[in-house]
Amino acid sequence: MKRWLLLSVFGTLMLMLFVPFQAAAADFSSMVEAGGSDSDVTMVTEGGGHALALKQDGTVWSWGNNAYGQLGYGGTTKEADPPVQVQGLDSVVVIAAGSDHSLALKSDGTVWAWGCNFLGQLGNGRAGGVSSSPVQVTGLSSVVAIAAGNNHNLAVKSDGTVWSWGTNQYGTLGDGSTTARYAPVQVQGLGSVIDIAAGDRHSLALKSDGTVWGWGSNVSGELGDGSMKNRYTPVQVQGLDEVIDVVAGSSSGNSHSLALKSDGTVWAWGNNYDGKLGDGTTTSRTSPVEVIHLDSVTAIDAGSGHSLALKSDGTVWAWGYNDFGQLGDGSSARSSSSPVQVQGLGSVASISAGSDQNLALKSDNTVWEWGLHFWPPITGSHTPVQVQGIWQDTPEAPQWPRGDVLTVTDVTYNSVRLNWQPAMDKTGVDKYLVYDQGYTLLATLNADITTYEVKELSPDSNYIYSLVAVDADGNQSEKKDVQVTTAAITTPGTFRLSDSKTVSDGWSKHEYLLYDGYLTSPSQVLIGSWTPPEGYHGVVNVSMLSADGENYDLSVETVNEGGYHYPSLTTELSDGSEYSVAGVPIGDTAVWKVKGHTDQDYSLDKKVIVYVSITYDNH
Repeated sequence: MKRWLLLSVFGTLMLMLFVPFQAAAADFSSMVEAGGSDSDVTMVTEGGGHALALKQDGTVWSWGNNAYGQLGYGGTTKEADPPVQVQGLDSVVVIAAGSDHSLALKSDGTVWAWGCNFLGQLGNGRAGGVSSSPVQVTGLSSVVAIAAGNNHNLAVKSDGTVWSWGTNQYGTLGDGSTTARYAPVQVQGLGSVIDIAAGDRHSLALKSDGTVWGWGSNVSGELGDGSMKNRYTPVQVQGLDEVIDVVAGSSSGNSHSLALKSDGTVWAWGNNYDGKLGDGTTTSRTSPVEVIHLDSVTAIDAGSGHSLALKSDGTVWAWGYNDFGQLGDGSSARSSSSPVQVQGLGSVASISAGSDQNLALKSDNTVWEWGLHFWPPITGSHTPVQVQGIWQDTPEAPQWPRGDVLTVTDVTYNSVRLNWQPAMDKTGVDKYLVYDQGYTLLATLNADITTYEVKELSPDSNYIYSLVAVDADGNQSEKKDVQVTTAAITTPGTFRLSDSKTVSDGWSKHEYLLYDGYLTSPSQVLIGSWTPPEGYHGVVNVSMLSADGENYDLSVETVNEGGYHYPSLTTELSDGSEYSVAGVPIGDTAVWKVKGHTDQDYSLDKKVIVYVSITYDNH
């Protein structure tokens, strides 16, 4: 799902950034001179199930699937068709769409991202959650080109270096490791790069000398180095020179690659399932082969199982998988291993291939699409249809006040309290949505509520919570996030909680707590306690395993609100372990203690283990 930097964009950026870097070749496949239509679209790009368009005024518009906020209008529930405007973006010169996220390059050389961030795709220094409005990618400046893969991204800086972030399982980021990166890192050993492409698990770079370099997954030969070995740093594609553009397919584990040479021929390598290499066969290739019956090509792109080419006469050609009409030739054939002409398209200025769908921008600035159309409804078009409707203004969504809108108080080992400032809206806020990790809905709250307690958490654990305000028309605010770490459970001395789990069977709730610690002096006592939540009663089972060679005693008691103590019977087993059970009425507290049997029973290096099982309900 790689998108290219264009000559006019490149020139604009160079003037603004005052750097001498020059491209040896330029790609016009995604940028044209603005025409006279109302939309004034200058660039289009297709993602996994959503699409983006760049207008002449530097604004970005989006439509399609919005499950992760990849449309960027401030909400996550509305699938947009026709397009809506991405919030808070202007002066954009290049756009790119990944599987569930989006990128934009601004004229000042900064990069902005929105959508899914489960694998660090947004490059804001952390992973998890989603962002339904653009956030700036950390630490990037002087950028002249961007590319969005399924779950990773690439950027070229004005000095010709390449930077990457996101998932890195197969060495996709090219930094010599397989460690995911949540902020950009430099690709090793690359300079003088003028173009980039990001696929599902592999990446490509075009250097100013016309050579192509690849890294990441190579299970189908998509790196083109003659092998099927994954590469964690760039290797040169064999037998290619005079290349002016590269693209990377987005199929999971079955990817392919394309290159356009200065003579107008197209070359392909990698997986060839359903003939997406276009060489008349379905044989995968570990080094480039020429696409047959194709010349005078000016632009290329690659989807999951198909490929596209734009010729100098304005016609579009396609080959590969066709179950959803990706080839656009009107046929019901499952695939084609050689190029076929897309029907009803002429005067095309740019093309873009998504996973199983395509976009074309004509010279009259109209946008056309074919293949799988995700939202709404799920359909397939075997010939191009025009993207219809007015280009709508951004919905008037609720707005947050300035400052720290969402904060956390009352942090305990198993609960936190979220607090927020009320949102503002012309028609009034209807409700608030609270999310865990950015996408799991925890609660839907009335508009007059500005606090919410999250319970049944794990000790010493990190959580991300998000808040969205919704008005009566269904417009959603920008999502506000907050991170919090729950408290660790501590007890006197060195007694600590080493593991815990909380579950519910629909009738009762269960907590399982595992403690370990050391009795380091004759008088030391390790103490733990549990009080049921308000209105609950429960049963506490405590088991203790003495340190090897030591004789420790376990005691359990219940303490009521008046301070009276009610000891429970402790039973010693033949293996030296002890256990006790205590019923805990509403308002009481269970207390367990471990101490040495005599003044000689303690150890600086022998651990005692206590396991606590709690069952409670309010029935």
